[in-house]
Amino acid sequence: ASRPQASRPPRRIRRRRATMPRGRPATRALLLAAGLSLVPLRLGQDLGLAGQPDTFSPQDLSQVCAHQTLPTVAASVEIQDGETVYEKIMKNQTHRYFFRSYNVTTMNQPDQYRKLIINLEPCKGVVYLFVRKTRQCYPNPYSCITKLGTDLERRTKPCAWTHFMSETDRSRDGTPTFFEVPLSSTKYYLSVYATENSAYTLTVLADIGAFPRPGNNGRIYARQLRELQVQLSWDPASFNPRGISDVKQYWVYSSMLLDNDDRTNMAVFMRPDKIMNTVCGLLNNTDREYIRIPAADCEGGVCNATIDGVITDKRYVFNVVVESYRGYRMAYAGLIMRTDWEVIRQAASDKTLAVIGAVSGSVLGMVVIIYFLMLKVYG
Repeated sequence: ASRPQASRPPRRIRRRRATMPRGRPATRALLLAAGLSLVPLRLGQDLGLAGQPDTFSPQDLSQVCAHQTLPTVAASVEIQDGETVYEKIMKNQTHRYFFRSYNVTTMNQPDQYRKLIINLEPCKGVVYLFVRKTRQCYPNPYSCITKLGTDLERRTKPCAWTHFMSETDRSRDGTPTFFEVPLSSTKYYLSVYATENSAYTLTVLADIGAFPRPGNNGRIYARQLRELQVQLSWDPASFNPRGISDVKQYWVYSSMLLDNDDRTNMAVFMRPDKIMNTVCGLLNNTDREYIRIPAADCEGGVCNATIDGVITDKRYVFNVVVESYRGYRMAYAGLIMRTDWEVIRQAASDKTLAVIGAVSGSVLGMVVIIYFLMLKVYG
């Protein structure tokens, strides 16, 4: 009889644990050191940034960024997305701002819409904007503008630690600086520098579709309707991309110029101490707006406003500010106009009337003389 075979126990499947690859002790030590290097040495803050718990400073930047500790450089302030700040700044001083954005929705936008607007508008004086992205140091204006206000003053390019900057060769002193740059970084470091006592507003906005853009490059047209009346016309503002916001209203400003109010050059409107093409500059140099025009009043792709009470043979400055429903404002380019309305109350000029009067008088005199001669001849 055959012997019954013993049943085999079920086969166990052994799973190998993930372990560090075997090798020499030196190799394992290098791998361990590489892993530890990914751990931050200490929780710190960016130099000049208060309250940034998610940033680290593995090295001391006080020597590399020595300009940030100068007495003329203010402490860094974080500016929020969509915020507008108003500040006064003294001559040769620098204000620093830090902006960061981790908005995933904004980062996922197409390239043509994933941008950042940085808008610096002088209210009075001359201010320059310097921008650096990704990492410190803050832009250093003192590296390219030296010995300000002296005979040895020099202005060179580029400036240290700077990716984008205003024009600093004096050709655009008193004009706003508008940057629309690709949002290719989560952190931006901004420096605002003044060459004289000034005031400014600074706006940083990643949702670019909420910012109004004046139509036809901000051009305004004017024509005199009557002796004391002027009509302004301008193209409606637009948005890019569309659908995020819309125009709420237009603010129309009017101001009579003095005889000595002249432009420094064609790029500046009017001059650094009287800026008429920024929102805060118009507020500073006018008592209030002349009129507000709702966006619904614009018809046929044109907006109109009528200004009454203008004085004949005087120069006036006119400008328009567009406001969106999100509260952002942008000024048009502005316009200077001299009123030359003349009322004609006589059919000809004074010289013509004088000649006609002289001829008529001569003819009348001849008639009178001939009359008396005829009386003498014919009795």
